[in-house]
Amino acid sequence: MAKISVTLQKIVYALVFCLLLPLLLQYWARHTSEVVRLPVPPYPLAGALLAAAGLSLILWAMHNLWYRGGGLPMNAFPPQHFVASGAYRLCRHPIYTGAVMLCTGTALYAQSPGGLWLVSPLFALLIVAYVAGFEREVMAKQFGARPMLHYSLFSLPPDNGHEVAFSRRLLIGLKVWLVWLLLYEAFVWLGVPSDAWYSNGAWDEAVPLWGFSVVFYVLLYPWAGLLPLWLRQNRQLRGFALDAFWGMALIFYCYLIIPTAVRYSRLPENTLWLQWIALGREYDSAAAALPSFHVFWALLAARYSCLCRPQWRMVWALLAVLVIVSCLTTHNHTLADVLAGMAVYWAIRYRQPIYRALLRAAEYIANSWHEWRFGRLRLINHGFYAALGGVSGFLVLAYLLPQYLWAVWLLGVAGFIGAGLWAQWVEGSSALLRPFGYYGSVFGIVLAGCLIAAGSDLGGWTLLGAAALAACPIQLFGRCRCLIQGCCHGIPTDMPGIRFFHDKSRVCKLAGWQGKNLHPTQFYSIAANFLSFFLLWRLYRLQMPASFIAGMYLILSGAFRFVEESLRGEPQTPYFLSMRVYQWLALASVLAGILFTCLPSAPMFSGSLPAGWPLHAIAYFVLIWCVYGLDYPNSTLRFSRLTQE
Repeated sequence: MAKISVTLQKIVYALVFCLLLPLLLQYWARHTSEVVRLPVPPYPLAGALLAAAGLSLILWAMHNLWYRGGGLPMNAFPPQHFVASGAYRLCRHPIYTGAVMLCTGTALYAQSPGGLWLVSPLFALLIVAYVAGFEREVMAKQFGARPMLHYSLFSLPPDNGHEVAFSRRLLIGLKVWLVWLLLYEAFVWLGVPSDAWYSNGAWDEAVPLWGFSVVFYVLLYPWAGLLPLWLRQNRQLRGFALDAFWGMALIFYCYLIIPTAVRYSRLPENTLWLQWIALGREYDSAAAALPSFHVFWALLAARYSCLCRPQWRMVWALLAVLVIVSCLTTHNHTLADVLAGMAVYWAIRYRQPIYRALLRAAEYIANSWHEWRFGRLRLINHGFYAALGGVSGFLVLAYLLPQYLWAVWLLGVAGFIGAGLWAQWVEGSSALLRPFGYYGSVFGIVLAGCLIAAGSDLGGWTLLGAAALAACPIQLFGRCRCLIQGCCHGIPTDMPGIRFFHDKSRVCKLAGWQGKNLHPTQFYSIAANFLSFFLLWRLYRLQMPASFIAGMYLILSGAFRFVEESLRGEPQTPYFLSMRVYQWLALASVLAGILFTCLPSAPMFSGSLPAGWPLHAIAYFVLIWCVYGLDYPNSTLRFSRLTQE
């Protein structure tokens, strides 16, 4: 009977990933191409070649797993032997890499805007979430540390001082620059967005145009391009690649959320230098400018050139200064572009100290429990953060629905009622008499939105789109409450984390991990909601359909939460089919989000805060603090207390 069950599970798994998933992606791309109205490069032949290469890589890897691993390409049912040769010698995840190539190539061949600019990037994001949130754990149980120690041809070198072969330097250099070139050219192809504002200021008008400085501007390309070939130690090459990828992630994210462009000045003379500048502008874009990649690459090249040839430190510093100055004197960048590029380099250069400082702040909040007694009542300080998140979401809703404050109140109340009822059903106990659950708030708001839409002239999608934008700041600040209360905490880790010491924290009372270093899952959620909010706000400013914004929120929150849940260690969390029940809900969130993005709706209203909003905000702040921070600690009635004594 067990064998029949496993066989059936494998058949279902194969049907889902080999049949249903491709059909879902095709449906998604077809039904979003009317919404994602972006130009597609007219290269169908290149798309066909990319799709063929991706399919070949998938079949090659499947063959390796079948004959060398003794199993099927199913991470839920891993093969008997770990495979590190064949396609897995080329990259760590050839099936997933090939799937993204196949998806992107097919979209390019079909000239599908939705497939190329929406489905393919989100498909890649969902694959990363799936690997990090599920496959990583399964592979660790099956093969121990071996998957993490496997180095493919394109893997980053280990963190040691050994000399790295020239071939590895060449491959890593190709990996870095090919990723940058493809992504950068995508933004160049899209051109200046419709909602762009120009970063030119009065100071930029006063900067002289020095045509000869284009020499230093162009010199950056061979300097930075050949830099990986100079780095002879594993640690140096690894550091350069990591800095480059982190810098790309931050700058490309800024390109997505900050629609800026440079207003190019007229080139008055027809000299050789000015012809160089004009030629460069023909193959570049005025939009891909803030932050300036030129500035970031110049500072990064100077830093790693100093590691290779420290005796020429002054030469590298001077060369970086000349490149940065040339960004201004060629009028290819503004002062804002340059300063933003320097800020990105600083953030990447000191990302580890910055991250540790943020973790120390999170740990301070986690151990800051304080309570006040008023007779039988108790007011706990963690309710302040829930109230701060609640009033932030309230103001977002009020801004988006200025004529419907009554609806804002109903959505807000439905959110915390749903959260309380859901948590009672899923994890309520004698030790947790008033917990709150995120997915309960989602269901409560959806239900309230449907009822409001049925009884008023407000559209249901408008309500859900506004609620999606409000959900990010609510979760962002609300996770600080989770830190103090100790809920949603992580599992022990050797990575930088946070420790809980207060004896009323759930970490200490329920999990018994007082003083242990835990994954800062609450901080991960804060970061994910911070990043998601600005992406969703950009979609709102672009007047995208409300259903699309609501769907994007569900997709992003589901993907991030799937990974976060895999690192959580709450003992009361139930499991279902080898995954935490909240991971299944995260997958359902992604599927619902995909469906929402395919449904038509109108854009949301232009925003403005209504009259009297401060009084409403204060009243809602007090209400949320009472709901999430006020209890009767000596009572045993349901909903009476937030934690046991």
